[in-house]
Amino acid sequence: MVPRRAAFAAIALVALAGVAQAAIHFPNVPFPFSDKEKHSVLAINHAIVGKGHMLSTNAAGVANKMQGGFKLLTRSAMPGTPGDLLDVNGKPVMKFGPNNTRGSTPDSSVNPDAQSLIPRKGDPNRADLFVHFEAPNPASLYHLELAVGADGELSIIKSTPVDFSAWGGVWTPCAGSLSPWGSHLGSEEYEPDARAFFSSNTPASRVRDFARYFGLYPGDFNSSADYMAAVRKVMTPYMYGFVTETMYDTVKKAPVVKKWYTLGRVAIEMSLVMPDQKTVYITDDGANVGFFMFKADKAADLTKGRLYAAKFKQTSAANGGTFDLTWVELGRVDQDAIAAVVRNVTFADIFDTAAPAAGACPAGFKAVKHSFGEECLQLKAGKEMWAAALETRRYAAYLGATTEWTKWEGITYDTKRRKLYTAMTEMVNSATAEPTRFGGQDDIRLPPNTCGCVYTLDVDAAFTATKMYALTCGSDTIGLLPGAVFNNTCHIEKIANPDNVAYVGGGMDVLFIAEDSDNGHESNVLWQYDLRTGDMHRVLSAPVGAEVTGTGWFTLPNGMSYLFNNLQHPYGGFPSAVINAPEATGLGGYIGYFGPFKMGRGEALGLQAIPTPTDTVTKHSVTASKAAVQGTWVPSTYHVIGRSGQEPQEGVVLGRNLDATGAPVATYDEQLRVNANKQQLSNSPDFSSITSVCDKTFFTTQFEYDNPASMYIQEVAQDEDGVMAQVEAEEDSDEAVANHVDWSSWGGLLTPCAGSLSPWSTRMGSEEYEPDARAFAEATTVENIGAGATAATFTYDGSNALKMGRLYGLYYGNGTLEQFREVVKPYLYGYVTETKIQYDTSSVPQKHYLLGRVAIELAIIMPDKRTVYTTDDGANVGFYKFVADTPGDLSCGSLYALKVTQIDAVNGGQFRVDWIWLAHGTQASGGFGRGADKLMTAASDLTFADIFETAAPLSTSALATAGACPAGFKATNGGGRGCECLRVRPGMEMYAAFFETRRYAGILGATTEFSKWEGITFDPHRNKLYTAMSDVREGMEDFGNRGANSSKWDGCTSNDVRLKYNRCGCVYALDLDGSYNAYHMGGLVCGTPTPSGLGAVPGNRCHMDRIASPDNVAYMPEHDTLLIGEDTSEHQNDVIWSYDLNTAALTRIFTTPYGSETTSPYWYGNVNGHAYITATVQHPYGESDSSRVNETDSYGLQGTWGVVGPFPVYGTEGTNGGATTAVASVQYLGRRGLGAAAAASSDDYDDRTPAEACAGEESYVVQVQVSYERSVVGRAVDVERLDAYVCARVDNVLALLSGGIQGDWATPEGDQVESMDAPAVIAHVQFADRATAKAFYTAVMDAAGDFQTALTTLMEALSEPHANGRPAAAAFTSFLVEANTPKRMARTDAYVPPAGKIF
Repeated sequence: MVPRRAAFAAIALVALAGVAQAAIHFPNVPFPFSDKEKHSVLAINHAIVGKGHMLSTNAAGVANKMQGGFKLLTRSAMPGTPGDLLDVNGKPVMKFGPNNTRGSTPDSSVNPDAQSLIPRKGDPNRADLFVHFEAPNPASLYHLELAVGADGELSIIKSTPVDFSAWGGVWTPCAGSLSPWGSHLGSEEYEPDARAFFSSNTPASRVRDFARYFGLYPGDFNSSADYMAAVRKVMTPYMYGFVTETMYDTVKKAPVVKKWYTLGRVAIEMSLVMPDQKTVYITDDGANVGFFMFKADKAADLTKGRLYAAKFKQTSAANGGTFDLTWVELGRVDQDAIAAVVRNVTFADIFDTAAPAAGACPAGFKAVKHSFGEECLQLKAGKEMWAAALETRRYAAYLGATTEWTKWEGITYDTKRRKLYTAMTEMVNSATAEPTRFGGQDDIRLPPNTCGCVYTLDVDAAFTATKMYALTCGSDTIGLLPGAVFNNTCHIEKIANPDNVAYVGGGMDVLFIAEDSDNGHESNVLWQYDLRTGDMHRVLSAPVGAEVTGTGWFTLPNGMSYLFNNLQHPYGGFPSAVINAPEATGLGGYIGYFGPFKMGRGEALGLQAIPTPTDTVTKHSVTASKAAVQGTWVPSTYHVIGRSGQEPQEGVVLGRNLDATGAPVATYDEQLRVNANKQQLSNSPDFSSITSVCDKTFFTTQFEYDNPASMYIQEVAQDEDGVMAQVEAEEDSDEAVANHVDWSSWGGLLTPCAGSLSPWSTRMGSEEYEPDARAFAEATTVENIGAGATAATFTYDGSNALKMGRLYGLYYGNGTLEQFREVVKPYLYGYVTETKIQYDTSSVPQKHYLLGRVAIELAIIMPDKRTVYTTDDGANVGFYKFVADTPGDLSCGSLYALKVTQIDAVNGGQFRVDWIWLAHGTQASGGFGRGADKLMTAASDLTFADIFETAAPLSTSALATAGACPAGFKATNGGGRGCECLRVRPGMEMYAAFFETRRYAGILGATTEFSKWEGITFDPHRNKLYTAMSDVREGMEDFGNRGANSSKWDGCTSNDVRLKYNRCGCVYALDLDGSYNAYHMGGLVCGTPTPSGLGAVPGNRCHMDRIASPDNVAYMPEHDTLLIGEDTSEHQNDVIWSYDLNTAALTRIFTTPYGSETTSPYWYGNVNGHAYITATVQHPYGESDSSRVNETDSYGLQGTWGVVGPFPVYGTEGTNGGATTAVASVQYLGRRGLGAAAAASSDDYDDRTPAEACAGEESYVVQVQVSYERSVVGRAVDVERLDAYVCARVDNVLALLSGGIQGDWATPEGDQVESMDAPAVIAHVQFADRATAKAFYTAVMDAAGDFQTALTTLMEALSEPHANGRPAAAAFTSFLVEANTPKRMARTDAYVPPAGKIF
């Protein structure tokens, strides 16, 4: 019952039925570094929902200090492990001794690279893993025979080197692939330069190392010439630089190998056979390299075919460039023909050479530039095949193909899109413009990028690549952060020097990207890149100096899949101080995997994001995802519902501040000067709620400031995919789609901040930073109310109090102190609010005085519908609990304040929790409390001086005596108002408890030392509350003030909290007992101040990957995830985090533009079959960076509210990682529960959404009208407030008596007839069956029954004098209850509030 414009909302019921818990995976939104990112909202673009996997390493991983879920098969270069170097006779290769003589120490490799996991034919319990060891030469390939456990876990039976002696050994094997016919295709990288080999007696380093394979050490020879002569007798460069193939022969019970000469000889990174089994791509690593393709004559037969080199035509240089490809044919190649000559042919047999002169070549010679330099070459007649197979890159350049790329690395094929993805480590030197390039050919002209790109190549129906363009690139200009030893020279949130890439298809549809970076990233990582959205996050990081290699996804016949990776050369290039540090993990390489995963058809897999390593432990260890989610991939992103200033319906401007007549208020400037020509519009949306009423859904947003504050309702709709949007008003329609919630009957709404949904699905709001009633009482000037000498020095809450005058047309500078005192009553503000949204966009608002008056951030009602916790924002604040006498009735009960005893100070501290009773609202019959009713009558009448006597503290500065008060007075220090000595006047204890809650709590010994106590949420699985403290400062310190000594905040307190200053804040957990009583509190996750060093980003004072000033929090019960929103100046862009309560992993899922705050992260588990996270952008450019609002990429000043989603809804009896749960989301929004009488028919609606079901139902409606008479004694505005209270209380008692709040289907819907002379409350009350409705009708009409008895008690209490015998504003003299017998009515009609009096 609200006068003038508002109406009466239906009660949305809670369905605490069992809801299956399903894990949810969010990708990590990158930290905003660029101006464009900082001007934008960044949000996830997808999620994966399904079965959760807790990932943990195995015993070997634990022994090697590995963090997370990457499992270690073995390390290398340790006794009994793979990687030992063997010579042609199978004997150990020795390290070089002095002067490169043969040493006495066996050599081994710390460089595992590519690998293939191949099922053992005929034996499901065995698998073969072939692993490259890239360096040093002579290199090796090891065969690891694996046992496959029943659970899919892998273990090594034995490891042996693969014998390549028949092929002259294996040279620098790098990346590899699995062929379509199930063999391992390897590589030989950085092929020896044949020209230099045959012409120079100075051995190349790789040749020198490799010659050890044949027992040759240069120091054992008299001269270099003698040494090279011996080398040339046993090896030739044309034996190396090829694709290798390995498979396990089950007959020979041993691996068999070969080298493919037909695929060309370059610095082979890897080869990839396409699905036609004829086309093979070969990538070429190094400087001035090319890209090659082989087309076999027959499928799965690589012995004969044609070899090609790519010719690139650059069409754009932006974002890594765009290129058209054509193919230069190098000629036919034949395996047998090349094999016949490979050991005997020399470079001079293929090419003639001449020396360049003045940058040109003699006649008859061609100028070429490639990996081995600038040359003038002439092909010998008839040697085309030799040139193509043995001097592939030289010949490609000779024929005009492109050989200008730098370090072309891995390649993989996307079967879904018919695309190749390939990595280029960097774009430098030859990949940039070279106007004077030798030979004149300059195909690649890119801007320098030392961080590289991953490219996409389009292929045609014949699997021939035709076009190339960048998929994602690193950046060497921004996002550069300090490292432990070497600073990162590449953007920390983008790739750095990509190397291996692996596409995984099916429902996963992701690309894994591995890094090989020297100091682009000090710690190399493995990225998971979602190809549908571009979302990318880290899943594994290597110890410093190590490279991530061997990335591959393999599936065995038992259906188990594995993501393999190796890590080579840990600590490579790092000083001994790092290598020998206490945290060091050793020099050996790592071979391991994630998994096993048994993937269902079409299922996606998301590995949990990990942050960039920024501490000693993660810098030294393998750090990996601790969890994964396997299930449904869903496109989920941020959808805007509204922005400040939009007008969804004529006359309804979202965010506009209105006065008591409904007219817009004028604006103030920063000096509180009035601009009468400009209307006030709030850009500060805060708590936004979603409520459904039958077949309509509403999005309601409260705007935190300016005051008088505003709240707006929008009707929203969902499309078939669940995407939510504002309903547009139809032309010539009278049906409202948006409305303003009118709080004028309650004295207006002050600074509404956060909120929650009640168990009966009304929206519980707040009034933050309550006006200081003492300042009002003691003021001698208007400026005293503002708590400053001038408007420029007013406090935030003082300024807000003065702005409330605009509700009644009173503006600072145009009104006297007496006028402000007359219209702005401090005890009308600072309460928990409740708003019930109705079918026609009208509403029933109310304030709950009995829950206490503080700087309310929000209140949360527990599932018992009795216990309410309230947080208190500001400096030196407390925490409060209300316990109602009757479930669902907040008008009577007891109020308590928190008292803590600190146990320790680690990670935000641990505290024992006790509760100090403050007061009880006197219980009266019928569910109404006279205590609450008396507060209603006294709120506009009492002053601070009516409640307290005051005295000056004896001392406020000396630590030993700070807070001492004169005899008879008690000390308190709360709300930033300093040390006070107070004495409660006789008989005023109840008013002190409910009107001056924090002050009264303080003088009774409760703890009022907390700083900015913010959001709170309930975890029903663990029976815990989670709550945020924006920072740990001032009263939370031990006589400190942001790290400095001070008595200002702990004086006049009991100094219960004694923590170290932390500007970044903490989220706490409170343990509850079976009665929802909190008994213990401890830090859950805290931010880390990081002004410099690892994790520091300029412009941010808290660690980039940890929370900063947490504000709102919301628990997602279906997914066991905590959402944490920030309100901070410590991160330049505020963040909403997803916090995994099992792994303690933080994932960034939403960031806001410059100067804005993230507000209202709240979880809605089921809105007509879809789930959502609400997210709001408050005051862009408001708290900082205001000068940037006019920049090109500006987001604009308008506040924004919307949802992240949609997400799928999960129902009963599901599992999460094997744990069955039966706890629902705190609210179910949609069709109400039918109650026992109609439960049998509920199956009729299983195939419909709740909205569709409700729209097709009928109900039995009892129409109730309560008319009453009252005589006006006080101010008209106070009588209006009492009428609004009567409406809200009648609504509540109707809901209680009809069973609506208890969970049965009964939903009052009503209005108040607008008349000061004949007020009436009218309502529709719905029931599922006629018998229940008839019983309700009888109860309502019973003059001696609960309903009319309750009304009698209410009217009497509101008429009685309140404190000190002061008269109430009105005398309620009589009432009349009228009702009709139940009528059958469509529910959509029943939900429409009555238009006028029924009787």
